[in-house]
Formats: sequence, structure tokens, C-alpha cells
Amino acid sequence: MRTRLLTIFTILVTTLFAITVNAQDKNATGSVGPVKLSGLMFGDYYYMASAFDSTKKNMNAFQFRRIYITADYTISDNFSSRFRMEADQGEITNNGKITTMVKDAWLQWKDIFQGSNMIFGIAPTPAFDVSEGAWGHRYLEKTIMDLNGIVPSRDLGIALKGKFDDKGTVKYWLMAGNNSGNSPETNKDKRFYGLLEFDPSANLLITVYGDYAAYPDVANNSTDAFVGAGFINYREKGKFSIGAEGFIRSQQNSNPAAYDGGSLSSLGISVWAYANLSETAQIVGRFDTYDPNTNSASNLDRKNLILAGIQFNPTSKVSITPNVEIFTYQANSPNGGDSSDIIPRMTFYWEF
Repeated sequence: MRTRLLTIFTILVTTLFAITVNAQDKNATGSVGPVKLSGLMFGDYYYMASAFDSTKKNMNAFQFRRIYITADYTISDNFSSRFRMEADQGEITNNGKITTMVKDAWLQWKDIFQGSNMIFGIAPTPAFDVSEGAWGHRYLEKTIMDLNGIVPSRDLGIALKGKFDDKGTVKYWLMAGNNSGNSPETNKDKRFYGLLEFDPSANLLITVYGDYAAYPDVANNSTDAFVGAGFINYREKGKFSIGAEGFIRSQQNSNPAAYDGGSLSSLGISVWAYANLSETAQIVGRFDTYDPNTNSASNLDRKNLILAGIQFNPTSKVSITPNVEIFTYQANSPNGGDSSDIIPRMTFYWEF
């Protein structure tokens, strides 16, 4: 009950704040004020035609996988802020209801020095924000590092974003954060992120990413981790786009006997493409392979993703996409299930 009341109170305060500021600005200037409310929603009807977990076979349901409500506020020429709430069926209350969380809460100082902006608060991390934008189909699936929990999509910290030249051919993004995602910090250790983005032409995009994360030592053994990643995208605007993303992750383990060499090494590769069939139809496909422990030949934990769909846009801000996701597993099912998850879906997306 307390969580529901807090959620309702937060939404009411956000809405009333936006209405009040807009009203004040309209009275003062005769035009709509700087607060902009926006949002998006997406979800599916899905059917588990095949299931690695036998208890989920033939499961089918309507579901929301994301609901956003966003308030953007321009404070001055140099300062702006964003507050965003998220709800999805992955986060539930004690009595099984959909709940909300703070997704974004940041302040941006534009042109803190020439060509660079500073951001403080709960904000996107550099890891896959650029590649997710190029992929453009987050409503179908997360990018590979997000999907497998390699790097959080958000962190509470401070970031510096900018460009090295006037044209923005080479950009950078640095961040230091708690490494706790959207949750409060529970230890003294931090995560340091860095991204370089290269835009040599209107058709080509390349990023190089790395981060170092410190974790609390266990039994005097370090558990620090490093992630390195690269992304490349070639596109013809209005026609097609092709992208490839790969990453490696290495983490020292607190129990060296648990993994070969005393460390855990992960590897992931994702390749995707989409092409416009007409002004209102698009075909999309993707393949991922992910091995969470390449150090062990006996640890059968590799999994693959195959995704295919046809997107229809009855209007620019609405899409309806019949699609199928297939997850294949190297390991055997723990309860007599299938070797794969096969999930036909009808996915709905809209923004406002």
C-alpha cells in the first residue's frame, strides 16, 4: 500500500509541477513554457511455443515491458533537467502489482567548456546508449550488453560528454558512477566508463568502449572487472541499416577454484539489420551469441538469440510488429524442458 501511495503521489506531483510551470510561463510570455511531458509504451501478446524451463511451456499472456513518463525542463540557456519514471512487469510490489521506479533524474550543464556538457544524477551510461539508438528496435529487444547484464543502462554519478571538433566527427563520453544502477549505493567502490564515437561520414558510425569496475574484495581477493566493446553501423537513411557489436568482460573471482585461471571471462557478439520495404513497413533481423564463461571448456552455458519480425507503422509514432524470438541453450534443461525458447509475439509500440 505504501509503494502504491508513493507512486500515485510522485505522478501527481510531476503532473502538477508541469501544469503549474506551463501556466506561469504562459501567463508571463503568452506562450507555452519550457516543461515538456512525453512518454512511450510497448508490450506484446506472446506465446511460449517451446520452453527451456518446462514450467513455462505454452504460457501466453498480454504484457507491458516498458512504460515511460518523462518531464524535460529547460532551466536556462545552459542548464536543463530530466525526470523519468518507468514501469514494467519485471518490477512488482509485494502484492504482485506493477510498480514504478526512477529511471532518470539528472541535471545537465551545457557548454561547461566549449563543445562539452556535464551531467550529474541518475543518467544513461556510455556503454550502449549510442548502439541502442542505431539499433532502433529496443521495443523488440535490448542490445546484447544490456540483455545479458554486462553493464547497467543507468548509474548515479557524473559524466562529461563532448566533441573534439566543430563537426562532431569524433566525440567522447566519460563517466564515474556508483555501479549500482538505479539502486542506492551500498559500498565504497565505483565504476569508470569511457566511450569514443567516430562519425567519419553520414553513413558510418563506430564506437570504442571500455570500463573498469571495482567490487568489494572477498577473503582478501580482488573481484575487479574490465569490459571492452566495439560497435560499427552502416546505414542508408530511409533504406536500410546494418550493425555489429561485440564485447569482452573479465572479472577476477573471489574463489579462484571456481573458474579456470581464477577469473571469469565473457564474450558476446551481436549482428543485426533492418530494411524498409515501403514507407510503412520494415523487416528486421538479429543474431546474438553469448558465452558467460569462455575460460571453462566444461561449463556448458553458451546461449544464442535469433530475432526476426516485420514492423508496420500505421502512423509515425505507432508500430505493430509480428515477430519471433528464439533462444537456444548449450546446457541441458534443469527440469526436462526443451533445448530452446521459441516465442512468437505481436508487439505494440507507441509514443506520445
